[in-house]
Amino acid sequence: MPTFTKARNVELSVVDAIETAVNASWTGITVVKSFLQSYAVPVPVICVRMLSIESKRREIGGNSLRERYTFVVDIFAKSDGQRIDLTDFIVNAVKNGFVYNEFSHGSGGTFTKTANGRIPFLTFEGNTSIEANDSEVEHERYRQSIDFIVEKS
Repeated sequence: MPTFTKARNVELSVVDAIETAVNASWTGITVVKSFLQSYAVPVPVICVRMLSIESKRREIGGNSLRERYTFVVDIFAKSDGQRIDLTDFIVNAVKNGFVYNEFSHGSGGTFTKTANGRIPFLTFEGNTSIEANDSEVEHERYRQSIDFIVEKS
C-alpha cells in the first residue's frame, strides 16, 4: 500500500518527471517544489508546484469524484534567451503527460516509486513572461510562469 495519498502521488510524479527531463537535457539547473525554495538557490531554477485540486462528481448521485490538478511551473532564468528556451522545453515535456507513480518511504529518508498508470495532460491555462527586467532581485529579472491542468487516469 502506498504511503502517500493520490494527490500527493500526483504532485510527486509531476515534479519527478520534470526534474528527470531537465536533468537529462540541461546542466546547472535546480528543480524545486516550493516557491520559497526558489529563492534559496541561485538561478537558473525551476519551481514546480501544485496550485489547486478541483473535484467534481463523476456522475449525478454518485460519490466518486473526478479530480483535476492545476500545476504552476515558475522558471527563474539567467537571461531572456534562457527563459525562452526553458519555456519551450517545459511545454514540450508537459504536453505528453506523465507516468503516475505511487511513492512510499524508503530507507535512509529516500522515496521509492512504483509506476501505476498515467497522468494525462489536459490543457495549458497560461504561459506568461513576468516582466521585471529592471528588478534588483536576480530571480525576478527573467521569469516565466506556465500553468497547466492534468488528471489521474
